[in-house]
Amino acid sequence: MPIFVTFNIYLFYGLVFFSIGCAVVFRNFRYSQLKVAPTLWALAIFGFSHAFHEWSELYIIIFSHDIGQQYQLLIQWLSLAKLLLSYIALMVFAWQILSITTKRVAMVGHGIILSILISYLWLIIPDLHDLAANNTGFAEASQYTRILIGFGSASLAGIGMAVYGNSLRQEKHHYGLYFVISGVGLLIYGVLSGLVPTDSHHSVPVLRTLAGGLILVALFKALKVFDLEREQVTAAKLKRALEADKYKAIGRLAMGVAHEINNPLASSTLALDLWQRKNPEHFSSEGDYLNRARLGIERASSISKELLSYARPASGIRGDVAIEDILNSAVKLLAHRCKHHEIQLNCAAHIFLYCEKIKLEELIINLLCNALDASQLRQRITVDVTEVDTRVIITVKDVGCGMSKEALARATELFYSSKPVGKGTGLGLAICEQITSLHNGKMNIVSELDKGTTVELVFYREHC
Repeated sequence: MPIFVTFNIYLFYGLVFFSIGCAVVFRNFRYSQLKVAPTLWALAIFGFSHAFHEWSELYIIIFSHDIGQQYQLLIQWLSLAKLLLSYIALMVFAWQILSITTKRVAMVGHGIILSILISYLWLIIPDLHDLAANNTGFAEASQYTRILIGFGSASLAGIGMAVYGNSLRQEKHHYGLYFVISGVGLLIYGVLSGLVPTDSHHSVPVLRTLAGGLILVALFKALKVFDLEREQVTAAKLKRALEADKYKAIGRLAMGVAHEINNPLASSTLALDLWQRKNPEHFSSEGDYLNRARLGIERASSISKELLSYARPASGIRGDVAIEDILNSAVKLLAHRCKHHEIQLNCAAHIFLYCEKIKLEELIINLLCNALDASQLRQRITVDVTEVDTRVIITVKDVGCGMSKEALARATELFYSSKPVGKGTGLGLAICEQITSLHNGKMNIVSELDKGTTVELVFYREHC
């Protein structure tokens, strides 16, 4: 084959695999939730090392006549070592991507990888000295490397990627198809690279380059999903920032309105009390109307207090507080409601949290009120508190009516309530989320309709 043609074939051959490494390295995986993201570093190493191997082969082909005879065998062994290292990187990738498929596929795949490695070492190590001494040894070692390590790693990596891509397709992710095609490309490359000798036909390097090109194009299309994820995360952050500004403005407005409402409500309550005292003879006949007026005033007063609670800034006075004391205090304050339910508190006395006691107590009361509202009489409500490293985890669980997916998605939205009209203000969970955030914590809600709700509060200790 003319040297010009050989030069271009190996140049593009190496360039394809170098591009595979670049396609992975220059992708932002920081916000990715895909399981494949942590495995791709091994594929990038394979791409770069394989490109280096092919380009060094090109150098040897062009300048072979300038290399002394005494170095020929050494050059061959170095070439084989570079090939082996690149295949080992691909085998690591195969191991990792098989780990994120199904348990059965992973077990079978890992077993095959271990068998391949054991077989390879069993064939190479006993005759290592003899293999290193002559060309026949090099040919045998090269054959073992290509068939066992090359074909084995590429085919298993291809199968793993195809299985993973197929699972994405079953979840209606269109980009799963590109992972499948990448897997097919790896499988084809494994056959051409591992089972078909390079010198069997001059078209073999061309076919390998085409197989590498298929892997590159499909992988490039598949990895665009990470850009999409990053855009979605950025959009979500922007949305949260806009909502935070909006809620801040609403909070200031609500605080002002609540202050203005409280005075007339207090005057109305006082007027009703005076009217009732001065007109006891009319109370029996007009009592129903009077009670309705009181209920309306109490309702408006309750909403006003919750608005003030949401808008009121934190006091900043914090200290080490025993969680057990807070739970007992909250249950005591809700004793009139808790007596119809079974409240189970599981908290060790030694668990403390650096916090504002009043705020944390308010948080627990809100969660318990929600759990009581959602539960039937005599149903159990469980509060578990655990301490893991620097985290304190409080879990409030009920087996009540639960929430639908739509209600769960809007659960912490300001003024949204899934309770019947007149029963909820839509501020309880928003207040809970605000208090949790103030204490360097996160609130997670899991709920299923007719099965109950679990609210998990995770606090990260600032003060140990």
